[in-house]
Formats: sequence, C-alpha cells, structure tokens
Amino acid sequence: MAESIQLIRQIAVRAIVTENFKDQVNAEIERNLQQIDAELQQLEFKGKRAIADIEKEAQGAETEEVRYQIESIRQQVEQEKIRLFQLKEEMQGQSQALQELPVGSVVTQFTVENPVEVRLGENIFQRLEGGEILVKDGVIQEIRL
Repeated sequence: MAESIQLIRQIAVRAIVTENFKDQVNAEIERNLQQIDAELQQLEFKGKRAIADIEKEAQGAETEEVRYQIESIRQQVEQEKIRLFQLKEEMQGQSQALQELPVGSVVTQFTVENPVEVRLGENIFQRLEGGEILVKDGVIQEIRL
C-alpha cells in the first residue's frame, strides 16, 4: 500500500493592474481583433470562390444539386461569420472592461498546474487548495501556497 501520491493542483497567477499591464493586454486584444477581421475577409473570399467554383463546374446548368451546394456554403459562411462577430464583440467588451479596471486592483490572468504530494492522514482538501502567484508587470511579487 502506498503512503503518498503525487497529484496536480491549480495555482492562480494574479496580476496587479498597472498602466503597463493595461497597455500590454490592450495590445493583445487589438492583435486579436485584427486577426478576427483578417479571418472575416478570408472567409468572405473563400466562400465566394467556392461558390464560383461550383457554378463553373456546373457550366451554367443550375440544378437542384448545385443550388443545394451553394446554399450549404452560404450557410456555413454565415454561421462562421456569426461566430467571429460574437468573438469580436466579446473582445471589445474585454477591452472596455480593461479600461475600467482601477490601477492597483488585482485580476486573475491564468492558472498553472502545480504537483503536490499527499500522504496518508492529511486533509486532501487543504493540500489541494490552490495557491496563487502575484505578479506586477510580469515580475513575481509574492507566492502564496
């Protein structure tokens, strides 16, 4: 029978909000927005090209099959456009929320995994309770386990 076992727990990486932090996150959001816009343009182009290819293959004969293929492509393009517009809206909301964050406040940026050894007789909930790493402009200020 084993006396201990290695488990993984989640550790929150929390950032102290500074103007530099806001600038960095906002730049990342802007890059993501530009990427979404590029994807939207590419989607439009690919959709039009796929429809043109189908029409070319059909050589002007607009059969039920051709209409179905074209409509299917239009629906797929429209669904993807909706998804991208929703993502864009979400990013814009994050940008707005970022601007409203007061300097000095603390936000969770992401989580990391941390191995922890648990032994017989220990309280598993206390051992797995997540700690946190506090950073300011990317520099670790405090580690709380």
